[in-house]
Amino acid sequence: MMPPTTDALIAKLSPRDLAILDDLQQFRLLSTRHIQRLHFPIAPDTHRTAAGATKATWRVLTRLERDGLISHLQGRIGGVRQGSQGYVWQLGSTGERLQRQRHGYKTRRRYTAPSQPFMEHRAAVNDLVVRLRELQREGDIERVEVEAEPQCWRTYTGPHGVPQTLKPDLYAVITRGEYENHWFIEVDLASEHLPQIVRKAGVYRAHAATGLEQRRLGIYPAVLWITTDPPRVAAMRAALRTDPGLPKGMFTVIAASEVDAFLRGSEGGAG
Repeated sequence: MMPPTTDALIAKLSPRDLAILDDLQQFRLLSTRHIQRLHFPIAPDTHRTAAGATKATWRVLTRLERDGLISHLQGRIGGVRQGSQGYVWQLGSTGERLQRQRHGYKTRRRYTAPSQPFMEHRAAVNDLVVRLRELQREGDIERVEVEAEPQCWRTYTGPHGVPQTLKPDLYAVITRGEYENHWFIEVDLASEHLPQIVRKAGVYRAHAATGLEQRRLGIYPAVLWITTDPPRVAAMRAALRTDPGLPKGMFTVIAASEVDAFLRGSEGGAG
């Protein structure tokens, strides 16, 4: 039997199926838990219990995997105790081809097995993406726009005309009432030495000095570092203060436990 054509696959996919593929295209790696929270929320009009949402999520992911649209990696987020909730998914070869046809992408993305540290970091970044979507669904945020890597990267000309690239983990625009907040976001898992943090802050300073974002937006986005715990927050803040050339007010450092409260009241953007 001949495998179904891409057009035939697209025709049989639901809007939710296509949304899952779009999220995997944009965010590259998502756990079963991420996909459940994004597309199978627990609510009176959808899934009334966590068990029901989990069962529906697994049924859809199994079908998409069977058709070659997605695949799960050998490693898991959170270890084997997380079971299928810790599975990490990415587009399969058929899914990548389907996405190129749907969106007109000309470049083929090659999917290779990432390292465990990369998966853990990507999971932490995508935890934030999922939480932003949930806060929008819950009405705490009116609108959220995010750019993941590499779309959120910014190229600019450094000293002596050398091309440079600023590589945040995420770029987010969060609208609440009359405020539209722009953030470059860095997720820190305490794996980098503090001098590396200070050097990265210097890259933001250099990029801000070009005026590129200010000409496009009218402001320079604020830089938000989200890290593991209060002691790491204190250490990073102290490290950033050692460089007197860093602009005041550009950098904010918070712990992961503070994210919800911060996002509900954020007013981002450095002048």
